[in-house]
This record gives sequence, structure tokens and C-alpha cells, in this order.
Amino acid sequence: MRFIIAAVLAAVSLGMAVPAEAQSRRGTEEVFFALTHADLQGILAAEGYDELKQTEPGIFNITVEGGFKMTVEQRVCDAEGQPEGCLGMSIMASWGYSPEQRPTLEALANEFNGQYSIGKVIVFDDAIAIERYVITDGGVTREHVSREMNEFLNISDVLVEKMIEALGL
Repeated sequence: MRFIIAAVLAAVSLGMAVPAEAQSRRGTEEVFFALTHADLQGILAAEGYDELKQTEPGIFNITVEGGFKMTVEQRVCDAEGQPEGCLGMSIMASWGYSPEQRPTLEALANEFNGQYSIGKVIVFDDAIAIERYVITDGGVTREHVSREMNEFLNISDVLVEKMIEALGL
């Protein structure tokens, strides 16, 4: 019986034989192991945001379609023994709130942080914020940074919807 099964499997596999080709993760896009301020500004400018303003070296204020505002801040810059540029970036957005909303927003932040690991929600004395940290020192492409920005926008939309629901707005 085993011989029959083996013979059938061998015959089927011969009929499906195709040449094997090695997979490659190497593309043609440039890989950055650190991003200079100019590198990041170029990547962000290509996104076509409504507004992109560098307020100081490595800090960019961005407004996207619909008026959503976020800040990108480069971190761990020009570290000794590392490539020129910054090894990470923080993407953040924040919203003010009134004092009576704080307990609701604190509960929401705890629940959100437990459900989603893609970003971190923090409640400050006068604002609630969401942050996503992107590490670049392992090597990233422009496309990867673009996807990270889009992921941040997507998770921010989720947070906004949850805040509206929790606050009854």
C-alpha cells in the first residue's frame, strides 16, 4: 500500500515539476542604514502631504489631507561608530482635552495599548498623544518609511474613532 501511495505521489510530482529559482530579497531600491535630515525630507516630500515643514533639523510638521497633523522627529542622530544620520524616528500626533475627559481618555489609552502594539497612546496633563517609533539602523528603503507613515495614519484613525465613541462626540 505504501508503495502505491509513493508511486502516485512521485508521478504527480513529476507532472508538476518546474525549475527551481532562488528567491532574492535584493531589490533595486536604495537601502538606508541611517537617514540624514535631507534623506527624510526627500522621502516625506515624495508623499505629497498637504503641508511639510521642517521646524528645526530633524523635526518635521506634517498636515495630511483632511487637516490631520502629525510630527516626525528623528532620533539617535550621529551616534559614534554608526553611519551618518539618524537611526530612528518618532511619528507622533496629539490632541488637547478638557480636565473632565481625562479619566475616560486614560481608560481608553490603557485599553488601546493592550489591544494594539503598532503604536503607543500616552495621556499627558493637557493632551493625549499617539506615537510610533521606527528603527532604521537595520536597513530600510524609501518604500518602508512610506509604509510606516501610512500605518501611523491608519492606527491614528482608529484612535480618533475610539476617542469620539468614548467621549460621546
